[in-house]
Amino acid sequence: MSESALKAFELLFFLAKSGHLSLARLARETGWDKATALRYLTAMEKRGVVERQDGDWALGLALVELASRVPVSQNIASRAEPILKELALGVDETASLSAQVGSDVMYVAKAEGKRALRLRFNSGDRLPLYCTAAGKSILSRMTASMRSQYLADAQLVPVAPRTITDPHRLAVEIDETIRRGWAVDDEELEPGLVCYAMPLDLPRYGFTGAVSVSGPSGRMHQARDEVLAALRWAITRLQNELGGSGPDYEESSIFGPGRGGFKNADWHRPGSETYE
Repeated sequence: MSESALKAFELLFFLAKSGHLSLARLARETGWDKATALRYLTAMEKRGVVERQDGDWALGLALVELASRVPVSQNIASRAEPILKELALGVDETASLSAQVGSDVMYVAKAEGKRALRLRFNSGDRLPLYCTAAGKSILSRMTASMRSQYLADAQLVPVAPRTITDPHRLAVEIDETIRRGWAVDDEELEPGLVCYAMPLDLPRYGFTGAVSVSGPSGRMHQARDEVLAALRWAITRLQNELGGSGPDYEESSIFGPGRGGFKNADWHRPGSETYE
């Protein structure tokens, strides 16, 4: 193994033991000079291996891509899978859990309903933030300054005829996502495919991501309210079971597959997202 690779691993293992650290403290405790440490950290940040959090450096979610290959039963993906399966069966479409990795969204778990359209992506795959519902949900959770920086730096390359490639139009779309509480990819990633998503925050894990449901455009547009209610149910379950900070979840016979389905009216409350 090269000396550069060994140095990178040295930094990663130090962060794993120490948690969030400022550049100054990291350099002081490792004996590295700041310039060298910053060069390695910046290179790893581009791949999502480390990330900046409130001015400090910490391990990044790209490591989930590697960890997903390891049978660790307590990781987020494995604990979320039963809820994703119930979500997918409830709406009969494909349900996914994803997380931000750099300027991409990485899918960490997926479940399919009985009539689900089989999607090309799998757990560990990455897609751009700007053309996916999950990515727009993640963008909606960024601070205004971070979002502005993303819009200024991102190369909005068209991946489908309906991909949003204008930064101003994307900014308006994200503002709308913030207002209503959910995001949509309306054939912007792939013709004929529509996806709805809602953001998921799990503070205990330092996790910010999204849960989404994807399917053929005709079915998804027709069942939008049902899908959004089902997503809300799944988000609440995940937040409660994985230590999130969302609204309280109360088990009820009207929720879930085989129990009457998901009803939009059951979840809409004053102050919650508006399903339009």
